[in-house]
Amino acid sequence: MPDFSRNPKKLVAPKVLVIDFRPAAVPQIWKSTDMLVEGYVQKMRELSDQRLLFRVVQTLTVKDYPLLLDGRRYTDETWTQTLQDDKRALRDSHGNYMLADYMRIIKDANILAQVRDRQIDEVWMFGGPYFGFYESRMVGRGAFWCNAPAIEQPGRLFIMMGFNYERDIKEMVHDFGHRTESILSMQFGSQGFIQQLYGLQTLAPCKNEYEEWLLEHGTVHRKPGGADYSQDEFAWVKALKPAWLYPAANPNLVTKPPTPLTQRI
Repeated sequence: MPDFSRNPKKLVAPKVLVIDFRPAAVPQIWKSTDMLVEGYVQKMRELSDQRLLFRVVQTLTVKDYPLLLDGRRYTDETWTQTLQDDKRALRDSHGNYMLADYMRIIKDANILAQVRDRQIDEVWMFGGPYFGFYESRMVGRGAFWCNAPAIEQPGRLFIMMGFNYERDIKEMVHDFGHRTESILSMQFGSQGFIQQLYGLQTLAPCKNEYEEWLLEHGTVHRKPGGADYSQDEFAWVKALKPAWLYPAANPNLVTKPPTPLTQRI
């Protein structure tokens, strides 16, 4: 990872494509995407001490539901019924909520070409419950777990965020926190450590500054010694070391730790 400590106030300004899935049945009282975007950009700039400024360069409004992985798609009628009765939700053969077809979204919005040409650096999708979005997901060559399974594709790494306009800025910052946990866990080789934290298991000794930081500040879900979902997401992000914001914003800056010889196949 580049050494940003020599210029701790360096501004990083990712270019964002917003895709707003907003069918007619979405309740009018739910948050507007414009309002959420504006508030989130301001909050992230505040929490990063003016280091992180997301820039929305394009907004696509899709007046339909995202296609799901099995080819089905909600209608206004079936989605409204599902809001009233979860048993009507579209599910896979294991009973899990059906996920959105990310590759279809990537193709329809020509995302890979836009990332390749550096027109955009990441994607923010907005939708409602049951739309099938992960909170964050990484795409690109060498993509890795980012609070969701990776999507291996040619080109630069980028993140696709899944935001819910039924919620608020607090939940958006929460999503950024999970994204950051995954990226820093890869940077420091701490995937096992953070799994132990979330599983409330006996912890191995800390082997780097990130693990020491996690012991002091907790995970995005839990303060040290606290109940699940006791964390203050704003305080958690604000406490991040400044140099860590850069790979969190741009996963292409991550230097993956070498695999020990004993683990190589």
